[in-house]
Amino acid sequence: MTDSTTFAGWLLIGGPVLGLIPVAHPALVRIWSMPRDAFVAAVTSHRVAWAWLNAGFTLATILTTGGLATLAVTVSSRSASAAVLTSAIAYGVGGALWSAVLAIRTRTTPLLGDLGGDVLASREVAILDGATSGLFQAFVLITSVALAALGLTLLVSGIVAAVVAVVVLLAGAAGIAWLLVTGDVIPAVLYAPTLLLGVTLLAGGSA
Repeated sequence: MTDSTTFAGWLLIGGPVLGLIPVAHPALVRIWSMPRDAFVAAVTSHRVAWAWLNAGFTLATILTTGGLATLAVTVSSRSASAAVLTSAIAYGVGGALWSAVLAIRTRTTPLLGDLGGDVLASREVAILDGATSGLFQAFVLITSVALAALGLTLLVSGIVAAVVAVVVLLAGAAGIAWLLVTGDVIPAVLYAPTLLLGVTLLAGGSA
């Protein structure tokens, strides 16, 4: 295992682990299943924790993108390296859209709580929701395609054990299907396949 492979592994593990710690904040851990009014009220009451939660997702995305780009450098096959790098770039593009959503909701969700009243049912809020939803769905689609392509590359090239490559591939495909069926995806699950990849690299599972 090279130093670059080890570094890639740590980035792929460290991103989700460090970045998703704020998600477990006791006041916010259940917000994803709350009705809209309760969701906004919880965020407004814990706006610092909310900011950290969104910053954590951003950190996880940045470090994971870096880990995938670093992995591309370690691959000896030129074609496989280019394919992994392409997946990393696509993942980064999706991550940029996700970061935009995070930045918007960090500022606007507590603001909606401050405004109170019937603002949540207003036309302006509906437009904002539509815009951020579009960005989020684009992020999920691009990221899922990137993961599926990465998994296929890993499987064909033998960079890691076949079972790990298949998990990454299926995770990407599942993300696409989930989005098409429900229009929504729990974003934290999209970090699971790259986390597994990182563990595999550190365990010496690279070819």
